[in-house]
Amino acid sequence: MKFSKDNVLLNIKVKNKDELLEYLSQIAEKINLTDDPQELDKSFEKREKEYSTGLQDGFAIPHAKSEAVKQVGIIYARLNEPIEWKTYDNKPVTDVFALMVPPQNAGTTHLKMLANLSTALLEDDFKNDLRKKNESNEIAKYVSKKIGASEL
Repeated sequence: MKFSKDNVLLNIKVKNKDELLEYLSQIAEKINLTDDPQELDKSFEKREKEYSTGLQDGFAIPHAKSEAVKQVGIIYARLNEPIEWKTYDNKPVTDVFALMVPPQNAGTTHLKMLANLSTALLEDDFKNDLRKKNESNEIAKYVSKKIGASEL
């Protein structure tokens, strides 16, 4: 899986979670992860209705398993302002990793992505170092290394 500066979005201005998921779906089309951003957005929304993907410390990991996804991918978005999201610590979200997988990769690849990212997000050093970085390319290299993106 390729995770490059094109997968890193900084200073994103959105009003709420729905607007963010729609925006991420549009970006996924631009970086060739989907041909159907509306269907991808529906998949993100469906998953959120099942169970919130908000974590803690301002992070969320929305994910979509959908026919609309062409290839496994991750988009990282750092928001300008926190948005409401159901989280473990009841705090708003500022940092989002959107995971997308086609159905044929739903088992192992999806679980590995989620596990690698979840493990990294348990480390305060990872979260702090990530938030200190302000260049898309630098963030992409850091995240790729930490989650083993090239191995996914």
